[in-house]
Amino acid sequence: MSDLGSRLKKARMNKRLTQQEVANKIDVSNGAISGYERNYRDPDTETLKKLANLYEVSLDWLNGRDDKEGEYTLPEEVILNVIREAEEEFKVSLRDDPVVESAVRDLLKNLAKMKQATQKND
Repeated sequence: MSDLGSRLKKARMNKRLTQQEVANKIDVSNGAISGYERNYRDPDTETLKKLANLYEVSLDWLNGRDDKEGEYTLPEEVILNVIREAEEEFKVSLRDDPVVESAVRDLLKNLAKMKQATQKND
Protein backbone atom coordinates (compact mmCIF):
# COMPACT_ATOMS: atom_id res chain seq x y z
CA MET A 1 0.00 0.00 0.00
CA SER A 2 2.54 2.56 -1.10
CA ASP A 3 0.69 4.85 -3.48
CA LEU A 4 -0.95 8.10 -2.41
CA GLY A 5 -4.49 6.98 -3.21
CA SER A 6 -4.20 3.84 -1.09
CA ARG A 7 -2.75 5.77 1.81
CA LEU A 8 -5.47 8.41 1.60
CA LYS A 9 -8.14 5.72 1.63
CA LYS A 10 -6.50 3.87 4.52
CA ALA A 11 -6.23 7.07 6.56
CA ARG A 12 -9.87 7.94 5.87
CA MET A 13 -11.04 4.46 6.82
CA ASN A 14 -8.98 4.61 10.03
CA LYS A 15 -10.89 7.76 10.93
CA ARG A 16 -14.16 6.06 10.02
CA LEU A 17 -15.15 8.84 7.66
CA THR A 18 -17.03 8.62 4.39
CA GLN A 19 -15.71 10.32 1.28
CA GLN A 20 -18.61 12.77 1.53
CA GLU A 21 -17.75 13.64 5.15
CA VAL A 22 -14.14 14.31 4.18
CA ALA A 23 -15.21 16.39 1.19
CA ASN A 24 -17.46 18.50 3.43
CA LYS A 25 -14.75 18.98 6.06
CA ILE A 26 -12.08 20.19 3.63
CA ASP A 27 -14.42 21.91 1.18
CA VAL A 28 -13.86 19.86 -1.97
CA SER A 29 -16.24 17.67 -3.96
CA ASN A 30 -16.95 14.04 -3.19
CA GLY A 31 -15.69 13.28 -6.70
CA ALA A 32 -12.35 14.90 -5.88
CA ILE A 33 -11.88 12.64 -2.84
CA SER A 34 -12.82 9.61 -4.92
CA GLY A 35 -10.37 10.66 -7.64
CA TYR A 36 -7.55 11.10 -5.10
CA GLU A 37 -8.14 7.67 -3.59
CA ARG A 38 -8.25 5.98 -7.02
CA ASN A 39 -5.13 7.84 -8.20
CA TYR A 40 -7.06 9.51 -11.03
CA ARG A 41 -6.07 12.94 -9.78
CA ASP A 42 -3.64 14.43 -7.30
CA PRO A 43 -4.61 16.89 -4.59
CA ASP A 44 -2.89 20.26 -4.62
CA THR A 45 -0.46 21.01 -1.80
CA GLU A 46 -2.99 22.88 0.34
CA THR A 47 -5.58 20.10 0.01
CA LEU A 48 -2.96 17.48 0.84
CA LYS A 49 -2.08 19.42 4.02
CA LYS A 50 -5.77 19.57 4.97
CA LEU A 51 -6.11 15.83 4.45
CA ALA A 52 -3.01 15.07 6.52
CA ASN A 53 -4.32 17.28 9.33
CA LEU A 54 -7.80 15.76 9.19
CA TYR A 55 -6.42 12.22 9.19
CA GLU A 56 -3.67 13.06 11.71
CA VAL A 57 -0.94 11.57 9.56
CA SER A 58 2.26 13.05 8.25
CA LEU A 59 2.71 14.37 4.73
CA ASP A 60 5.74 12.11 4.45
CA TRP A 61 3.58 9.07 5.21
CA LEU A 62 0.94 10.11 2.68
CA ASN A 63 3.64 10.57 0.05
CA GLY A 64 5.25 7.21 0.82
CA ARG A 65 8.48 8.64 2.21
CA ASP A 66 7.84 7.35 5.73
CA ASP A 67 6.39 4.03 6.86
CA LYS A 68 5.25 5.52 10.15
CA GLU A 69 1.62 6.48 9.64
CA GLY A 70 1.35 9.12 12.29
CA GLU A 71 3.03 10.18 15.46
CA TYR A 72 0.03 9.30 17.59
CA THR A 73 -1.47 6.30 15.81
CA LEU A 74 -2.54 3.52 18.14
CA PRO A 75 -2.86 0.06 16.67
CA GLU A 76 -6.48 -0.97 16.17
CA GLU A 77 -5.99 -4.11 18.28
CA VAL A 78 -4.87 -1.97 21.25
CA ILE A 79 -7.97 0.22 20.98
CA LEU A 80 -10.26 -2.81 20.70
CA ASN A 81 -8.61 -4.50 23.70
CA VAL A 82 -9.16 -1.42 25.87
CA ILE A 83 -12.78 -1.13 24.72
CA ARG A 84 -13.41 -4.84 25.38
CA GLU A 85 -11.88 -4.62 28.86
CA ALA A 86 -14.04 -1.59 29.71
CA GLU A 87 -17.14 -3.36 28.38
CA GLU A 88 -16.41 -6.42 30.52
CA GLU A 89 -15.64 -4.39 33.63
CA PHE A 90 -18.75 -2.19 33.42
CA LYS A 91 -21.09 -4.68 31.69
CA VAL A 92 -21.95 -2.23 28.91
CA SER A 93 -21.48 -2.08 25.15
CA LEU A 94 -19.38 0.81 23.94
CA ARG A 95 -19.45 -0.24 20.29
CA ASP A 96 -23.19 -0.19 19.63
CA ASP A 97 -23.31 3.61 19.44
CA PRO A 98 -20.94 5.25 16.91
CA VAL A 99 -20.83 8.50 18.91
CA VAL A 100 -19.78 6.68 22.08
CA GLU A 101 -17.25 4.55 20.24
CA SER A 102 -15.77 7.62 18.56
CA ALA A 103 -15.52 9.41 21.91
CA VAL A 104 -13.73 6.42 23.45
CA ARG A 105 -11.32 6.24 20.51
CA ASP A 106 -10.61 9.98 20.78
CA LEU A 107 -10.04 9.67 24.52
CA LEU A 108 -7.55 6.85 24.03
CA LYS A 109 -5.75 8.76 21.30
CA ASN A 110 -5.54 11.91 23.45
CA LEU A 111 -4.25 9.95 26.45
CA ALA A 112 -1.57 8.40 24.24
CA LYS A 113 -0.60 11.87 22.97
CA MET A 114 -0.33 13.23 26.49
CA LYS A 115 1.75 10.26 27.65
CA GLN A 116 4.02 10.53 24.64
CA ALA A 117 4.51 14.27 25.22
CA THR A 118 5.46 13.75 28.87
CA GLN A 119 7.92 11.02 27.94
CA LYS A 120 9.61 13.34 25.42
CA ASN A 121 9.99 16.01 28.10
CA ASP A 122 11.57 13.61 30.63
